[in-house]
Amino acid sequence: MGGIFKKPKAPPRNMELERELAASRAAEEKAARDAETAARTYSEKKAKGVIGVRSLFAKAGGRGFFG
Repeated sequence: MGGIFKKPKAPPRNMELERELAASRAAEEKAARDAETAARTYSEKKAKGVIGVRSLFAKAGGRGFFG
């Protein structure tokens, strides 16, 4: 039996679980970066007029002006 004044020992580290968590965290961060990049690219293209409803390159109602 342990004494009442001693700190309890920390549980042993599970290295396999930590590797899996690190890999999943990295995948989530990469997905977030990719989503942010896609959103930024879309907004830049929309601002330039390359894509959108009134774009000169749109295919909404027909071929577009330059299509």
